[in-house]
Amino acid sequence: AVSESATNIVFEIAIPYTIPSDGKQYSVSVQENTMAASYKYYAAPKLDKDAFLVAYVPDWSQYNLVSANANIYYQGMFVGKSYINTAQTKDTLEISLGRDKSIAVTRERMKDFTEKKVIGITKKETHTYEIAVKNNKKQDVEIIIQDQIPVSANKDIVVEIEEKSRAEHDAEKGFLIWNMKVKAGTSEKVKFSY
Repeated sequence: AVSESATNIVFEIAIPYTIPSDGKQYSVSVQENTMAASYKYYAAPKLDKDAFLVAYVPDWSQYNLVSANANIYYQGMFVGKSYINTAQTKDTLEISLGRDKSIAVTRERMKDFTEKKVIGITKKETHTYEIAVKNNKKQDVEIIIQDQIPVSANKDIVVEIEEKSRAEHDAEKGFLIWNMKVKAGTSEKVKFSY
C-alpha cells in the first residue's frame, strides 16, 4: 500500500520478510510496475563515440517513483546501473539503459571543406564536420544525434550556419539535433558547416 503526504511517500509492506542478522546486505522488493515505454538511441559524438539506449516512459507520475540509483536488467540479466531522476517537470521520464556497441557513431572534421580567408581586416573561417551512424543490429533503430556549433558572445564575431543537413537548430544554445531512422546493417551520414 502506498500513502502520500505533503512531503513524502510511504510504502507499507504487507508481506512479512525474514532477514537474517548476519551483517550482509539484502534486497527486498517493495513495488513492481510494468510500464509502457518507447525506445530510442542517443549519441553526442563530439563528447562520446558510443550510442546510448534511452527508454521514454510517458505519464510516469502515476507510479510513485522516487529519485534513486537503479539496476538495469534485460531479459533477466544484469546489464548495468542508471539513475532515475524524478525531479523534473516533463510528462515523459527518460531512463538511460546504457551503451550499445552495435551502433557505431563517428564525427570527422572534413579537411577538404575547411578553410581560412583574410579579406582586408575581416577573417573568415569555415569548419565542416561529417557524422556517420552505422547500425550493426538486425533491426531498424531510431537515433537522436546531437552536436553543437559555437555561439558567439562577442558582437564582432559572427557565427553562421552554412549547412545543417535537416537538423533542428537551437540558436540560443547552438545545438543541432537530428532525429533519424537507420535501417538494419546500413549507414547514414549528415554534414554540418559553419
